[in-house]
Amino acid sequence: MQMPGHKFINNKNMKQITLITGAGRGIGKEIALRFADEKHDLILLVLKNKQKFELTKILKKKRINFKIFVGDLKNTKFINSLSLKIKKVNNLINNAALANTKHFLKVNNRELIDLIDVNLKAPFLLSQIFAKKMIKNKIKGSIIHLSSQLGHIGAYNRSIYCMSKFGLEGLNKAMAMDLGRYGIRSVTVAPTKTIVNQEERIKTKKRLNFIKKKIPLKKFSTTKQIADIVFFLTTDKSASITGSSILSDGGWTAGK
Repeated sequence: MQMPGHKFINNKNMKQITLITGAGRGIGKEIALRFADEKHDLILLVLKNKQKFELTKILKKKRINFKIFVGDLKNTKFINSLSLKIKKVNNLINNAALANTKHFLKVNNRELIDLIDVNLKAPFLLSQIFAKKMIKNKIKGSIIHLSSQLGHIGAYNRSIYCMSKFGLEGLNKAMAMDLGRYGIRSVTVAPTKTIVNQEERIKTKKRLNFIKKKIPLKKFSTTKQIADIVFFLTTDKSASITGSSILSDGGWTAGK
């Protein structure tokens, strides 16, 4: 349904502007490079100046337009400041997240607040800010949230992480319901264990072998695979996908 007075346009044939959080490393960095290869104008949020410097060197070689903001997503003032600095986006990728591997009984209040601020509150606030801008600019945009298979099943020593990802999955579905009338889509991507650097294969070999045994396909997700899925979800080929969670878990959540 289209709201009276709003004629929404599909801007897929125009220059795309994509905002990516947590773009300084791992999956977020791979997503940024994937969208750079598609010649999107990029707005990247990173935590450290070192990450900004490294990305700047890479992206200058790709000859694209980009802006990089350094800030902490635990800081609501930083998030709100983006509303003044960024006029509009076509795609928002909520990728940034904190992890916590403590037993439920040992998680402290500071850890709980920090993780919820980054993993759940920041995606909510950013989605709200930029969904409003999409509506104002009559853009049928895409909002993609990086979730986890732990937004679908529980795990030992992952209590608050699971809580945040289950919450993100719920937010995603409710956003899809509220924003559908504007042509704005909301989708989560939920990977299994993803190798973000090759050192991990050496330093945590025993743990990785244990995890791999639980995956029916006997392999991990890669950052490139996740980036490809995220990009696909911003294209016209995924125009009817909203409110869904795309599980890239090798079959882990399919059953025992």
